[in-house]
Amino acid sequence: MNKKNLILAVQNADYTERLADYIRHSTFGESWQLTVFTNPAALIRFIRGGYTIDLLAVDVELLGELGELAEGLPIVVLGDGAQGSADGGRRARAAHEVLMVQPLPQLLQALTAAFAAYGGIAVQSRNSGGDEGEVTVAAVYSASGGIGKTTLAHQLCQLAAISGARVFYLNLEQWNSSVLGEGAEGGEDLAQLLYTVQTEPERAALQLTALRKRHVAFGVDYIAPCGNAEERLSLTAEHVSKLVEVIKATGEYDVIVADLDSRMDPMHIGVFGASQHVLWLVSRHPVGMRKLELAKAYGEQKYGDAFRQLRSKLHMVEVGNGGELPYVSELADGGAGTSAYRGAVEALMGRLGIGGEHRGRSNRTAAQGANPRPA
Repeated sequence: MNKKNLILAVQNADYTERLADYIRHSTFGESWQLTVFTNPAALIRFIRGGYTIDLLAVDVELLGELGELAEGLPIVVLGDGAQGSADGGRRARAAHEVLMVQPLPQLLQALTAAFAAYGGIAVQSRNSGGDEGEVTVAAVYSASGGIGKTTLAHQLCQLAAISGARVFYLNLEQWNSSVLGEGAEGGEDLAQLLYTVQTEPERAALQLTALRKRHVAFGVDYIAPCGNAEERLSLTAEHVSKLVEVIKATGEYDVIVADLDSRMDPMHIGVFGASQHVLWLVSRHPVGMRKLELAKAYGEQKYGDAFRQLRSKLHMVEVGNGGELPYVSELADGGAGTSAYRGAVEALMGRLGIGGEHRGRSNRTAAQGANPRPA
């Protein structure tokens, strides 16, 4: 795979050293080659020399010293969020500006999104043959509410990321009370992406790259779920099947975790079909067992063979009362949870082979992501 050329122009040598070290040990470094300039004259000679520049990230303090730049050069300004004229006015004409000091995973995603906005192919599959079999899709479901679906989904994401896997969290709940990010930002993002999937499928992977967000503590990517419950209810099996394929097509993920609600509609059947594993949480409580049987009966009655063919993917995971997972009402501290619960989830992942092939990877990237500020 040919790497893209990221040219970084920043006068702060400590900043560039830390960023270069992070890129070297991150998945970003698999797709990008970093070249650093701290001297504007040297950068000008480089540009005039006709060398390939796929993206030029320039410190706002350095921008004003570069003179007139070539028309069409893909430029991202690394700023501080303040308005000013120290750049001689070129900052106002720049198409993209991102915060220079922010968590490193978010900074790299902002640069990738800017590259995609310029029309670049921001992501490529690591496998030149286009084989997507390495991507594991795990869906978390239950017919019972409050049993811990989102708790399990979050722990799957976090533990898979710790093991070295590149993880995407897909929240498809109708009532999206648990957004990995802060607040309700990006409430239209999923709707925009789904529209592109239907109308311009060739652009869908690029738009996903531009819209996705990063949860630094968990070390996973996600897209904000539907802000409108009606939009969630309108999703079909075809919609979600294509959406999962788009996430796979980026070539940037090893594990996709789908967090589902307790309904049983066409969207669920689509997710089940796109998954290798459907972790169906059950409780030995009589009400929970009755809901389990009713949901299975409804699935067979409503979807017939399509549902019956999914049986091999369904893993009934008992919660509480000596089951495979202890019951926890909420994971404290942003997903830290209890050691007993984490251990049970790790055992479950080991039994199903979720993220297991990545356990030999270095955890250095995850550790750096938790201490993100480069300057």
